Amino acid sequence: MEKTDILIVGAGPVGLYLASLLEKSGLTVRLLEEHDSIGRPNHCSGLVSRNLDLFVRPRSEWIEHEVSGSIIRAGSSSVLLKKPRTAAYVIDRSRFDAFLAESLESEIRLGVRVEGVSAGEEGASHLQGVTVKTSKGVFKANMLMGCDGGNSLVARHFHSRPKKLLMGVIGITREENYSKDVEIFLEKDLARDGFFWKIPRGLTTEYGMFSSRADFLALESFFSIKPVGRRAGLIPLGPGKTFFERTLLVGDAAGMSKPWSGGGLIYGLTAARIAARTVREAFQENDFSENFLARYESGWKKAFGRQIQAGMLGRRVFEKMGNFEVETTLKCMRIFNPLISGLDMDFLVR
Repeated sequence: MEKTDILIVGAGPVGLYLASLLEKSGLTVRLLEEHDSIGRPNHCSGLVSRNLDLFVRPRSEWIEHEVSGSIIRAGSSSVLLKKPRTAAYVIDRSRFDAFLAESLESEIRLGVRVEGVSAGEEGASHLQGVTVKTSKGVFKANMLMGCDGGNSLVARHFHSRPKKLLMGVIGITREENYSKDVEIFLEKDLARDGFFWKIPRGLTTEYGMFSSRADFLALESFFSIKPVGRRAGLIPLGPGKTFFERTLLVGDAAGMSKPWSGGGLIYGLTAARIAARTVREAFQENDFSENFLARYESGWKKAFGRQIQAGMLGRRVFEKMGNFEVETTLKCMRIFNPLISGLDMDFLVR
């Protein structure tokens, strides 16, 4: 097998976007994806803030709906947080992923499951490359990018695990829904460390549950629905170490999700830019050591590390709250509604 500059494990949106950035640097890239098609199966909701505009130009082919507000409910209390214009897109993640893949020249190997990672061939003084053993043979490269999701095999090889691993389950119904508001339901008896949600998707409606105890039975019982489509996925919270000799972890594989909502696309795309810059510098300096690649982690922590740190602290407080405390908090939020409504949904801490 011909050795490439970069081997990316995982052809989800973060891996695909990272590949596009590395291609522009003139590096050879190969992507390995365990599933047989790009974007499927779809594990994610697809609600993403307009910060997405900073990375790709919006396309009607993958935007199903747009929302401008969110209604947070707990018992008899509720609060509406509203922006004057579109705050988030509801995207079709399968079509979005396919869109990112279309522009790539790099080879994408589908149906390839990683079975083992070798730190590299031992040289006289340092590692000479990385080797990935898969269900479809052995692949070699100068550098390895782990972009293979919350249950990342690459991360596990390096013993890097998120602080928490929650579950998200989704049910889709055929109810047309063009509301401009997402609904969040805080029910501590059923989801002590998470919440339920309802997202208008235009031609359909999405119902979801985010919790360590999330399951389809609880979701369908809570909303009294019989979905025509179901999805589920692991959601990592709290990154572990993200840099190693010749290897970087990016996106969900690194635990880069928002602790308050579980969304991770904007953080993953941001980290992909920082990873691409770090990789370019590594090739320019011919230095792929762990010490050199540490600048990647410093970079993403500067970009959104405080958001995750504050979010994890807030999560610990939230997990100890009961229904009464949550309802009281919502009543207090009404007082500061203009200030809270003005916050960026990805960058709450300034």
